[in-house]
Amino acid sequence: MQLPTSLIWTILTLLSPILSTAEGLASNNASLLWGPYRPNLYLGIRPRVPESLLMGLMWGRLEEVERRMAGYGWTAYDTRNGGTQTIHDAGNMIDIITEFVKISEGQSAGNWGLRVRGIPREDAIPGLKTSVVFYVAIEGMRTCGACQLEAVTTKKGSGDDMDVDAVEIQVKHPGLGASAIHIPNPIGSERNGRVDQTKTHEGTYVKSINATEDMLWQSKSEDLVIKNEPGRGNMHFVQLVFQDRFEFDILYSSKSATRSITSVELSREIQSSLGSCRAKFLSVFNPALHFGSSSYINFSHALFSNLLGGLGYFYGKTKVDESHAPEYDERGPWFWEEIAQAKLKAQAKARGPYELFTHVPSRPLFPRGFLWDEGFHLLPVLDWDIDLALEVVRSWLALMDGHGWIAGEQILGPEARSKVPPDFQIQYPHIANPPTLFLVLSAFIDRLSRKTKYFGHPSHYLQAETGQELLAEIYPLLNRHYDWFRRTQSGDVEAHSIPQASLGEGYRWRGRTPHYNFASGLDDYPRAEPPDPTELHLDALCWVGVMADALQKVAEFMKYDEDVPKFQSHATAIAQNIDVLHWSQTDDAYCDALVWEDQHSFTCAKGYISLFPFITGFLGPDHPHLNATLNLIYNDEKLWTHYGLRSLSPTSTLYGSRDNYWRSPIWININYLVIERLLDLASKLGPHQEKCRKIYTKLRRNVVETVYKSWLETGFAWEQYNPETGQGQRTQHFTGWTALVVKIMAFPDLENGNGVSGRIGSLIKGEGGDQRWSARGVVLVVLLVGFVHLTRRRFAGLWRSMTMKGKH
Repeated sequence: MQLPTSLIWTILTLLSPILSTAEGLASNNASLLWGPYRPNLYLGIRPRVPESLLMGLMWGRLEEVERRMAGYGWTAYDTRNGGTQTIHDAGNMIDIITEFVKISEGQSAGNWGLRVRGIPREDAIPGLKTSVVFYVAIEGMRTCGACQLEAVTTKKGSGDDMDVDAVEIQVKHPGLGASAIHIPNPIGSERNGRVDQTKTHEGTYVKSINATEDMLWQSKSEDLVIKNEPGRGNMHFVQLVFQDRFEFDILYSSKSATRSITSVELSREIQSSLGSCRAKFLSVFNPALHFGSSSYINFSHALFSNLLGGLGYFYGKTKVDESHAPEYDERGPWFWEEIAQAKLKAQAKARGPYELFTHVPSRPLFPRGFLWDEGFHLLPVLDWDIDLALEVVRSWLALMDGHGWIAGEQILGPEARSKVPPDFQIQYPHIANPPTLFLVLSAFIDRLSRKTKYFGHPSHYLQAETGQELLAEIYPLLNRHYDWFRRTQSGDVEAHSIPQASLGEGYRWRGRTPHYNFASGLDDYPRAEPPDPTELHLDALCWVGVMADALQKVAEFMKYDEDVPKFQSHATAIAQNIDVLHWSQTDDAYCDALVWEDQHSFTCAKGYISLFPFITGFLGPDHPHLNATLNLIYNDEKLWTHYGLRSLSPTSTLYGSRDNYWRSPIWININYLVIERLLDLASKLGPHQEKCRKIYTKLRRNVVETVYKSWLETGFAWEQYNPETGQGQRTQHFTGWTALVVKIMAFPDLENGNGVSGRIGSLIKGEGGDQRWSARGVVLVVLLVGFVHLTRRRFAGLWRSMTMKGKH
């Protein structure tokens, strides 16, 4: 009998989730070398090599046009293989479909292919003419003696009727070797019998120029039809003019590859990669029963594909204020005014160049790295491809300075800076950001120690030896950042005169101004007004707890026995101070604190801040304040809405006021953390287990439905959602942490409690299940058991060999 594709993938994953070290490292680097790593463009391709090739795609009608985009995004995408993107260009009356596929060969740079298709929209004018321009540029050519970029054309016809038949751009670069970019004739002989998808190809034109470095990334074609002037240069434009529908290929072949890629091979790889991408997605994130229809699955797959499609490679210098002005210590009563004056006097310096491999929150509006966001981005990526997620973590940690600081916003190079107002480009080494990468580290340790099952891409970091080598590499950096955070964001606990408090565990975000606390990530969430040096911020304390817990896990796994007691004592003191310093009996909630009129006082705007002890794991099943926190969550006069948890309770006088950024809207990242914690508590015995199960079930469904319905209506995921209507708002195409909905959909259904399905799921997938397990899943288990029975002897041998390899 033939097994279902998803089951075959699951079995293969179980048989070989771990690569050998040499094979894994080589394939990891090669398969991540190329990609659409310029996420600010509809399609921009480059390698993870500094000062090398930049490529992009432009198109338009051959007349004036209104610029209107009806929607765009990846419908299927895998970072290692490629995928399909559809761009609904209403202004140009055409839908553009790009299909990008990579073919890597071990340590070779490998090949890739791009197919571009255009389909006139229903309202298109008859005989619609579309001009498509593919451009290639090479950075730093003036200082690179070994670099070469030359466009060569082959001609057809004779005399005055001679036209360009095909284009080849020859490339030489020290970091890439020798290669060629081939653009065959869209209706030429190289199609080898493929059905013709181009109605009329009116011509191909090539122009080679030498442009200044600052112009390479901002390429625009002003000419309707460019002149044919191929040759050498650091920038080349290839224009193809079509009437009605069209299709053409761009084929990149490395000279180190065993053979060049062809259009026929590209067709085969497109079909193969799309099919396998869908099967892989369902094996990792198969939505639970309630979300199991094809419409929900398409939504979930598209959302996750756009998260992956927002991965970018950035290179360049960043602006840093290294003045270390004494005003930045924030000691005076009006410290923010003194800081504003100090900033005017300071001279920011360009530092770097640095490189960063990171996902972006939103391709059109925020196409750069954000530390606060990236940890959330990587939680679903870790389920899908551990090695990719850890490559990104390593890239971020490489940005750390000698003191342990990582800039929260990475604006590297002129292309990234073009999207940021000048006043926001300068980074300050005393400003922190929520250390969400420690969430990823903790989740990785759970998989490495086999506490949580893994069903994603084969991983070499899951091999005990290689995983330990990685941890040995990054542990000192994580420790340095931990110490830096504790030192630079420390709060004045002693000023609060609470005898039971641990004096070393209280924190205050630096950089506060009236009405804002940008460093916390919750920009305008209500805090003490005016800002005060005695403030103690609850969320900052909880984030230190997250770091301490993750580092303790690493120390225990690596047997760094001398470090374990330190992190244990820190975590114990943090848990103590959460209750001693931040629990307000009067408000029946956790709050920020400050000294007011010589008394320990609270700033208690009930909302997301109040939930931080809960979402960071400090409230166990028997904690005395768990029920009060659950009541804050599950109360429609406070945080509960039919669409998810709002960021601030309507009982606050500041609800919905001023910028209203974190003062009412629903944010998916915080809702995700709440849902994940509810799921954990619903699986543990305690007086509130059933209550957690009930809230989990309703909140999970509400959040998914909110994002899903808005996606159906608008075609986009959004930055936040309106608590009154559920409609998406602020930034559209926000496929960063809003993509956490993919994980929420894959969480188990608990409507009927932990029945047989739930118990089987926990056995197969591990406690805390980050995978869905429903009736359909049970059927797959039965099939899998039958398969194992038939091949039990082979499984026994594999198990013995894997057990021996996994010992450490």
